[in-house]
Amino acid sequence: MLPSATRLLWPGRASSEKEASDNPGCFLEPSFHYEPRTHLFFEGDNLAVLKLLLPELSEKIRVLYIDPPYNTGNRMLYHDRFRKDAQGLSGTDRHDHWLSMIYPRLLLGHRLLRRDGVLFASIDDNEVHHLRSLLDEIFGEENFVSMITWRKKVVRGRGNRHILPQTEYILVYAREIGALPPFSEPLSPAMQREYLHHDDHGPFKKIPFAKSGTRQSPRPNLVYPIEAPDKTRIECPTHQWRWSRETFERRANEILIERNRNGRWSVYTKQYLKQDGGMRQRTPESYYDRVTTTDGTKEMKDLFGEVLLDFPKPSRLIRDLIKWATPHGSSDPVMDFFAGSGTTGQAVMELNMEDGGARPFILVETANPTPHPGFPTIGSICRERINRCRDRLVKEGGTPLSIKEFRTVPVS
Repeated sequence: MLPSATRLLWPGRASSEKEASDNPGCFLEPSFHYEPRTHLFFEGDNLAVLKLLLPELSEKIRVLYIDPPYNTGNRMLYHDRFRKDAQGLSGTDRHDHWLSMIYPRLLLGHRLLRRDGVLFASIDDNEVHHLRSLLDEIFGEENFVSMITWRKKVVRGRGNRHILPQTEYILVYAREIGALPPFSEPLSPAMQREYLHHDDHGPFKKIPFAKSGTRQSPRPNLVYPIEAPDKTRIECPTHQWRWSRETFERRANEILIERNRNGRWSVYTKQYLKQDGGMRQRTPESYYDRVTTTDGTKEMKDLFGEVLLDFPKPSRLIRDLIKWATPHGSSDPVMDFFAGSGTTGQAVMELNMEDGGARPFILVETANPTPHPGFPTIGSICRERINRCRDRLVKEGGTPLSIKEFRTVPVS
């Protein structure tokens, strides 16, 4: 990791950094030994749990997704030894408390990731600037992958009187950018319908062989005439072709030369729907608008008959992130130490069901109390959700991995 060009400072930074290495003051019950291909759920303070897991899970996690408190001014659930309620604090104090909460957890999370691992961190406008600064420092600015903008709602409603907020963000960082494989996902049905033409190699679509863009500074090896079927010369209509002449001749079977509506010759490459024995994939985009918070709320109502926690993330959002970052049918571990209602657990199990994978989830959630009589802690909501999701998938013919549960017990 290269040192960051900037270092975020706030009152309490030194103490919060020390917390990452302090004794956790508790142990896990039952005792923990990592078993691949087993889902794991831990109920307890996530900072303590991360410390306890580090000896077994150091550099083992492929995908780390977190959805930390957004620090909107409501009561923060993760105090540690910063005991003041965040509500009513001045803006600066509130940010200081949030930074001191998140910093040691990010330090430990970084140590859990594999070399080819990736972090997805959900956040909104309140702390996105601070979170990105911390991640630049911890992961290194060179390991920043992207900031995804998620359109979380599509209906108008109450909010800022100047601009209605409809988006949140997902910061994406690699442990080592050079080791992180490219992200990919299947083409959408609409994209697949663009492959209208066929030959012996299957469906394909036509891509103009002339490269679009500025005419300045063309590469000499990409400027040459092409012979048309009637033996006339076709000059490049833009600044250069996509391929060199050598590549053009070597891949001549992928070239299509046709007359256009004006009677002139046009040159295309054939982009096939199938490649390397499978369907063509595409690179995900940084704007995501496939599901909203309404979908997350509906999922919780379908499982529990009511909404037990506000603003649950839709499982498809997290499922897509994991799908981008792990191979088809993967058994790579996925961790979420701000597990909330357990959406990540549901996403992992559903993705495994979809592609035959055996990805284990590792979820951590607090034992903080709730006002609900049937679910005394946030952890109990998470536990119940993953168990209900597992039971549903079994009824649908799936064979989800077994789930092991642990809790923290204070050292007496």
